[in-house]
Amino acid sequence: AGYSAGYLCRVDSALTTLFNYAMNYYNLPSNPCTRAGHIGKHTRSLNFWTVDQYNQFMASLDNDRARMAIELLFYGGMRVGELLAITGKDINFEQGIINIDKTINTDSEGAHISPPKTENGIRVITMPKAIMDELKAYTDRIYGIKPSDRIFQFTKSLIRGTMQRCCEASGVPFIRIHDLRHSHVSLLIELGFTVQLIAERIGDTVQMVLSTYGHLY
Repeated sequence: AGYSAGYLCRVDSALTTLFNYAMNYYNLPSNPCTRAGHIGKHTRSLNFWTVDQYNQFMASLDNDRARMAIELLFYGGMRVGELLAITGKDINFEQGIINIDKTINTDSEGAHISPPKTENGIRVITMPKAIMDELKAYTDRIYGIKPSDRIFQFTKSLIRGTMQRCCEASGVPFIRIHDLRHSHVSLLIELGFTVQLIAERIGDTVQMVLSTYGHLY
């Protein structure tokens, strides 16, 4: 008694995830949380696209710069500031990885590069080969780019505007740029990734992943 709905929801999410793990790896026959029913209430807005919705949206996208950015956000799960801060030297095409060690923030004085929000934000993300091949073709088209140059020389308003326009054209529900990160985590959960692996990939703590996404389990 006396616990908030959000706290009870996080407890429920943690227990559900724990028992799902036991079902997958230790032959627990069923999840007791499912039989007991959900407790608490999820207090955060969480919108995301399924893979089918993403593909339907991408079929109507005709802006190359926004397309590359949205692909990396959906399949990489990075924050938009981390995406816009990526330089040529952060990308290793041979190994198929992208290094995340900075973010970009914009205020009245302009754009500023700074470390990620937390220490967990410094990480290396492995990307699908098809996406890396597209990224290689994209960077090859940038005239005179240096390894220390940012590969996305635009602001998030370009991405947001493109998403609004193409959502109307495709009939896919509009979501925020940050919801592409939620979409990525939803995909990882569907693919069976553990909470620990998801936390490492998106640069968050296990506690934050459970708090934000635990109900999806």
